[in-house]
Amino acid sequence: MLKRKKALEDFGLDAEDIDKFLRFIAYVGKPYKTYFLFRPNLKDEKNNMVIELAVTSQSDYLVTSNTKDFKNTELKFDQLKIKTPSEFAKIWRSKDV
Repeated sequence: MLKRKKALEDFGLDAEDIDKFLRFIAYVGKPYKTYFLFRPNLKDEKNNMVIELAVTSQSDYLVTSNTKDFKNTELKFDQLKIKTPSEFAKIWRSKDV
C-alpha cells in the first residue's frame, strides 16, 4: 500500500525511500503481546486485533488506508488517533512526531 502510485505522490518519496522507512520501523519497533482485553467489536475481527495492539503499545496513532472500518467502534480510545498514511506523513513532517 505504501508503494502505490498515489501514496508515493502524497509522500513525495520513491519506492526505495519506503523500503528504508520500513527497515527503520522494523529496527526500532518493539514486540508486544495482545491479550484480547479490548474488543471494539468492529465488523472485521482482524481489525479488532489491530486496535488491541495499538492500545496495548500505547500508540498515539493508528495509520491505515482503511480508516472508515476503525471509526465506528463501541469502545472509544481518546488517545488513539486514526489517520491515513498521507495524513500521518503531513503530521509527522509538521510536528516531527
